[in-house]
Amino acid sequence: MTNEQSDVWGWHAAKYARFAAPFTGYIAQSLFLSVAGRLPPEARILEIACGTGELARAAVLHCLEERRTTGRCGGVVATDFSPGMVALAKKTLDALDAPDIARAEVQDGQALGFDPASFDAVFSAFGIFLFPDRNAGWREAARVLRPGGLLATAVWRGPEDNALARLQMAPVVSALPERVRSSLPRSGWLDIASAEGLEKEVRAAGFVAPEVSVFNAVLTAPTPQAMWDMMRENPVSNSLLAACSDEEIAVIERSVLSAFEALAGGTDRPVRFDASCHFLIARRA
Repeated sequence: MTNEQSDVWGWHAAKYARFAAPFTGYIAQSLFLSVAGRLPPEARILEIACGTGELARAAVLHCLEERRTTGRCGGVVATDFSPGMVALAKKTLDALDAPDIARAEVQDGQALGFDPASFDAVFSAFGIFLFPDRNAGWREAARVLRPGGLLATAVWRGPEDNALARLQMAPVVSALPERVRSSLPRSGWLDIASAEGLEKEVRAAGFVAPEVSVFNAVLTAPTPQAMWDMMRENPVSNSLLAACSDEEIAVIERSVLSAFEALAGGTDRPVRFDASCHFLIARRA
């Protein structure tokens, strides 16, 4: 990934931490807790695409409890390709005052700088599924895992199963100029939005015995305007607007706010979206 891409996510990091991280962080922590009971003693844990570090925080708390009860524990490395996100993750982890257990560092998940078989468990909540080279991300996760090590990832379900994706993007797409709408590529991550597609892809990367389950949550934004502002700044949704003029973006904004205000019941009311993702847990062959 390029420095330009990293800077885009770093620029978005503060707003993401304020509005999105409480939601995705809850899901990420739930993903970790779904696997915690299977971790070996003194587990070496890696998070890929850590964002603000909420999953890593849950992992560090796991390690601290292990040390409290046994006198020993493993360690946690939180990584992201965005320096801005890593800076926020460091703040999250520093608050736990466990520098001997946890660290956060800039790493490209498509080309990790770790030795083979360095970790007992690798986590990625809404990370690898968006990589430009997603297969490289899965392969790198497999490479740095010991044989039998655990992979756990969260991936959004498609719009037909996920109201967040459907209701959030429908007013954007409907208001896009025809020249933009007609040229939109199909999102690559939709190939793994189904359980079958996700299982097939991670098996091809060297994982076995995949287990996929559905996890549901609710995203709450304080106002329709706040939700639009977050979408406008998010590198993924904002990419749809790159070819639009200021006047065209203003039309899209009116479409989005009208739809969100109808959902919320007013301009000053919270807008909530039911969201659905898949948790996948698998082992390194």
